[in-house]
Amino acid sequence: MANNNNNNTNTTTSAIQYGRRLFPSYLDEIAQTTPGRVYAAIPKTANVEDGYRDVTIADLARCANFMAKWIEDKFGKSQNFETITYLGLSDLRGVALFFGAMKTGYKLLLVSPRNPPASNLSLMEQTESSRLLYSAELAPLINPFRAIAPPSYQLDVIPSFLEMLESNPEHYAYDKSFDEARDDPILVLHSSGSTGNIGSPKPITYTHGSFAAHDMQHLLPAPTGRRKRDVSIFEFKDEARIYVIFPFFHVSPTCCPKRIHTIFDTATIVIGPPHIPPHTGLLLAIAQQQKLRGVMIVPAMMEQLLHEPTGHDLYKSVDFVIYGGAPLSPEVANKLAPLLELAEFYGSSETMALPELFKDPADYDYHEFNPNLKFEMQPYDANEGTFEMVMLAKHSDRDTVALCHNVPGEEFYHTKDLFTRHPTKENLWKYFGRKDDILVLANGEKVNPIPLELAVQGDPALNGALLVGNGRNQTALIVEPKEALETNARQELIRTLWPQIEQANKLLPGQGRVAKDKVICASPDRPFERTGKATIIRSLTEKAYQHELESLYSGSSPQNGLAGLSLEATVKTTYEPAKIVSFLRHVFGASSYTAGATIEEGEDFYSYGLDSVQTLEITRNLRHALQAQTSKPTDWITPRVIFQSPTLADLSKLLGGFLNDGIVPDMDESSQSRKNRDVFENAVAQHLDGLDLPSRSVSAGTSSTSTVAILGSTGYLGRYLLATLLRNPTVTRIVCLDRSAEAEERHKPFLAGLGEDFALDKLVYFQIEIGKPLFGLSKSDYDFLGREVDAVVYNSWKLDFGLSLRSFDPFLKASRQLVELAAVSERNMRIIFVSSVSAVGGLAIKSVAPEEPVEDPSAAIPMGYGLSKLAVERILLTANRRYGIPVSIARVGQIGGPSQTGPDHAAVGPWADQPWISAIAVTSKSLGALPTLSNLPLDWLPVDTIAAMLQAYIVRPAEKEAQIYNVVNRHAQSWDMVVDVWKEMLGVCDTIDLAEWVAKLEEIQEPTPDDARRLPALKMLPVYQNFSQASRLSSFATDHAHGVAQVEAPVLSKELLSLWLRDWKL
Repeated sequence: MANNNNNNTNTTTSAIQYGRRLFPSYLDEIAQTTPGRVYAAIPKTANVEDGYRDVTIADLARCANFMAKWIEDKFGKSQNFETITYLGLSDLRGVALFFGAMKTGYKLLLVSPRNPPASNLSLMEQTESSRLLYSAELAPLINPFRAIAPPSYQLDVIPSFLEMLESNPEHYAYDKSFDEARDDPILVLHSSGSTGNIGSPKPITYTHGSFAAHDMQHLLPAPTGRRKRDVSIFEFKDEARIYVIFPFFHVSPTCCPKRIHTIFDTATIVIGPPHIPPHTGLLLAIAQQQKLRGVMIVPAMMEQLLHEPTGHDLYKSVDFVIYGGAPLSPEVANKLAPLLELAEFYGSSETMALPELFKDPADYDYHEFNPNLKFEMQPYDANEGTFEMVMLAKHSDRDTVALCHNVPGEEFYHTKDLFTRHPTKENLWKYFGRKDDILVLANGEKVNPIPLELAVQGDPALNGALLVGNGRNQTALIVEPKEALETNARQELIRTLWPQIEQANKLLPGQGRVAKDKVICASPDRPFERTGKATIIRSLTEKAYQHELESLYSGSSPQNGLAGLSLEATVKTTYEPAKIVSFLRHVFGASSYTAGATIEEGEDFYSYGLDSVQTLEITRNLRHALQAQTSKPTDWITPRVIFQSPTLADLSKLLGGFLNDGIVPDMDESSQSRKNRDVFENAVAQHLDGLDLPSRSVSAGTSSTSTVAILGSTGYLGRYLLATLLRNPTVTRIVCLDRSAEAEERHKPFLAGLGEDFALDKLVYFQIEIGKPLFGLSKSDYDFLGREVDAVVYNSWKLDFGLSLRSFDPFLKASRQLVELAAVSERNMRIIFVSSVSAVGGLAIKSVAPEEPVEDPSAAIPMGYGLSKLAVERILLTANRRYGIPVSIARVGQIGGPSQTGPDHAAVGPWADQPWISAIAVTSKSLGALPTLSNLPLDWLPVDTIAAMLQAYIVRPAEKEAQIYNVVNRHAQSWDMVVDVWKEMLGVCDTIDLAEWVAKLEEIQEPTPDDARRLPALKMLPVYQNFSQASRLSSFATDHAHGVAQVEAPVLSKELLSLWLRDWKL
């Protein structure tokens, strides 16, 4: 940490046997060699101004001998590592007891005074402990425990630390060698319970081998010129006193209870009065008594110190701050980084702290793990760019990996901790949150609460903030004030905090943002539940405010949320646009879709997470709110109105015409078709505007395909296409252009799972950003594409049937960028666009959709997804006609699971969830009836078949004319096959017409969160409405697609369909 410690080099002291030191024997050894070394500094009285007393290594060794004899006299020696439980204040009595227990053959279970008695009893039962020792000051906590504990349990008071210090016992020897003692259990801690599992905590047993493996970090090499950040940072040349806030019974940010591990290093720990909760005033008083080199505290105290008059002086006087238990807000970090060194260690009770490297102070919130550490970052959520850390702990690593001892047998340990990668420094990882902490709203939207909580709780008036909302339509925020406030003062605090909450809302996706009426101020009699590290115990705190939360959420009906909302006309009956927009923001704010209250006027609701269920709610709320403004009928306000006018600007224009001029928008089918046409033509024109390229001549049938780029290789189809191209010997290089930085890591397990030896050296990876200039690539990488690539496959898209056309604008922009790239290509680059049959799905139910250009936007299914695909077709076809860019368009139908089966006759690889299909199954199970989709052909193709067909189009020599393929199964089956499979799988026997099935969903005017969970089809209702309105089976020409591909498309069987659907575990 400081500039004069020893961790800057890889040299070691030969006299110290790192990785083979045993606590009891090493304590006895240094008590002989350096008896005067100061181990700890403790306050003389409860008032730190009365001064401090130094406790030396010799003192600690004497206390350990005293407690060993005391334990032997009371319980005898243990022959099989029985468990003694300790419930005590956070002083040095526990340390002496720990050493005494080891010397007498026991292991020590440390439990927290904050735990409910039942939790501590559960821990004792799990560790087969029937002996509880406690400090006299905690006697009031023992009575409730005694009331539920078996009568056979032995409960005894431990001697005071003063009695231990003033004792003069004989030496109590510990004679085991390291090899004899390595696997002896010595300490039991338990999980912190910060995610709410405190009711059933899990014990974690440490052995001598655990601490020895951790001790081996001293010998871990660092890259040349780099400084290690691990346990070796506590080796100081000079005296270094460090204030430690963390209690004895909890893991510290560095490894294990710091009071134990300190004998292995040269630091001196400084602690406060054990019965006084740590606070900033106490720390400042301690700093007046002790010359501190550094402090180990929680982020909340770091923030609070900044608001203390002498807090800055403390920060200037220390060399470093080690923090843990919670993330640090950027605002605090930016203020402290210029003053001192900040260090956050990452670890857990199971892993202990992992070895890291020091890095640029600007990257304070990232972790750079020592390259010798064995771990994987497994993709978790592609949209968030998150990865779960998985630790590798083979038995052969037991000398250096504590996890081998703490969780034996777990070669791949899933930490449940999520990280994001640094945008430019690939070895740096930022902690994102616990998988358990991520809120999952009723519509499936995932929200990470940490950014908002950090931003809000930085206010000096607050101790903490907690975002909740699991299973709800929207989030709510609970804030905990520092001071005890009466009801009126709590309400005033919420009003004062609101601007800060609004600002913090910008850190979350639309769905996760907090509405003004969804904030609770904690009451003084119910402070937030916390662990010993001051981390908020999420579920217990939320449970404590369950009544208030239920009232809050039940108050979100239109009558409550819109109470008192009015829209004033400024001049007679003229309503100004700004007033209407403000009115709409209030309507959205009172709904479960709070993002509508904060997004820009031109931003698309559906791009910010609005779904069909919320569209129904907003429709209802808007009607209700308008009824207070006008006597005119408002039944014209339907979900279709919101869908067709999906911005505040569009919707306010409609309302302005209605309120000011009595204009009711024409929402019949023909008017909507006209509007779709206008939006479509404008979008195409926008992305063709200014496009002026030199014409190219294409010599048909002459170009080869040795280098292929895939824009979008990590999705379901993209991975199979990649594997197919890897098998092709004529394709010598494949360039993967993906938004994810982890494309390569995501491909490896998939390709390995196919059981083939792929030539992975063919692959080149570039991370891109859709819609950014040059795709976000450097000029040299962009030029590489133009120089080397023969064909580029455009396979990246957002699969969301609820979005409007304008929501897909970045993908339309990308199509133009591909045209511009092809125009400068040195290899006559051709573009293969993976389109969708939905681009011509409207035409296909009226006639046969041809394998040729289609200009009319009414040919598409009238939803944003299909229209956007058709718009890109138009852009590419225009580029082909005007400038000679070679173009192929593959309109892909429904993608099925793989056609191949393994030895157990299971499909090779699971079928990726198809939301519109699985929603039918889950909804039908709840409704008790399956829909008959007689007008929907079962023309699905296996994913590997589609990939093989696409490969044929990719490697085919360029043609002057655009090539269009309808990639569907020409051996279409009846939808009855799906119904038959589901009847068996779901136990649902009844079938009804699709229109009747849709009508049942339309009857649900006020869907609850439970409705959304049971009936997920509600979220995609327009999709099924379109299906139900079709008058005939859709039909596609396929001769060109199958004739060129020459791939045998299997007839879809009930057996294969059953295998695919079984993967979803419906």
